[in-house]
Amino acid sequence: MPRNLSERPLIGLVAVRTLGELGTSAMLPFVVIWAHRALGLGGAAAGALFIVQALGEFGAGVASGSLADRLGHRRMLLLSSGGMALAFGLLAVAHAPAPAIALFLLAGVVESAFHPTIGALVGDLFDEQELVHTFGVVRVGANAGRIVGPLIGAAAALVSLSLVFAAAGALLVTALIAGLALIPRDVPGQPDDDSEPEIPPGTVRALRTDRRLAMLVLAGGLLSITFAWWEADGLVLLRQQHPLSTTAYAALFAIAAAAIVLFQIPISRRTARAPAGRTMLAGAVVQGAGLGALAFARHGYPILIIAVLLTAAGEMLYAPTASAYVTTRAGRNRRASYQAALSITEDMGTAIGPISGLALGTATSAISVWATGAVLSIVAGGAAHLAVAPNRTQVSSGD
Repeated sequence: MPRNLSERPLIGLVAVRTLGELGTSAMLPFVVIWAHRALGLGGAAAGALFIVQALGEFGAGVASGSLADRLGHRRMLLLSSGGMALAFGLLAVAHAPAPAIALFLLAGVVESAFHPTIGALVGDLFDEQELVHTFGVVRVGANAGRIVGPLIGAAAALVSLSLVFAAAGALLVTALIAGLALIPRDVPGQPDDDSEPEIPPGTVRALRTDRRLAMLVLAGGLLSITFAWWEADGLVLLRQQHPLSTTAYAALFAIAAAAIVLFQIPISRRTARAPAGRTMLAGAVVQGAGLGALAFARHGYPILIIAVLLTAAGEMLYAPTASAYVTTRAGRNRRASYQAALSITEDMGTAIGPISGLALGTATSAISVWATGAVLSIVAGGAAHLAVAPNRTQVSSGD
């Protein structure tokens, strides 16, 4: 696609993704304390709000991709953005557990379509050779949102905890407006649309019929689970090895997000034409190296910085490449279904990662968790490489 035609949609996609991340990350750090003060819920009960949201997202995610492929990717993205704005914004006036639970469930249901439809729109609006770079640019916006969002939430919380949710809702309304203004209604057709196989959209159908997609989802799920050992359980596990404050731990996430903002685009440019399997394998190995480096946390904070920079580098290699490959493989009429399947990898990490990491750390040691994570990351990279490798028929025919 010519540059002048692709700039406006790219700005739109980045704006929607960034504003969406600003809204959710502004709210996230304050949910538990808000639930305690406004709803009278204890720590475990307040944490259940996240479980309710995850259940809504996972349950609806199976259907949202197919629905988006039928209704239209832009339309579904706008519905998702508006639904998230409504659900999170109304939490500002929720003062009882029942409506709060209902709103978190609604937020999970509508959010299930947000990321898959953005991924599908990347495929709709950009040529195949631009996909890795475009997914990388969108990830930069998301990570910028993760850095700034908590600061917005903290500023709102100085006035009122309820204002945090009002701010989140306002940011998501702005995302809706950006989508309306910048993302084109009519998706340009692709040259090979007429030759595309007539396979109906559907996430479950895609996973059942496309073995490569299923294997890639399993590989990505394994990477997500091991990454959750660091992201969700890291503070508890690292304190077994080295004294670490909550602030110092949180700073590591800011460092990782800043690294992605700075280096994702240059890395995506270099990997855009590289074989997808090799790039994903390299990304998984680098993430594994970062997890393995955490085993040496007792040597001080600089080791932790090196470790998170390695895990961030692994993400920068793996994630845009996987998204681009899935987009290409899906074809025009099943892009949201395939992106929804890919998003299951994050759901696997959220559901299995925190529990399994703590259980393994309790049964063995923190060092064993990091060593296991390193090995499993490499295994996942090998599986992803196999999933996208051309078969013998393709190799012999030169495809």
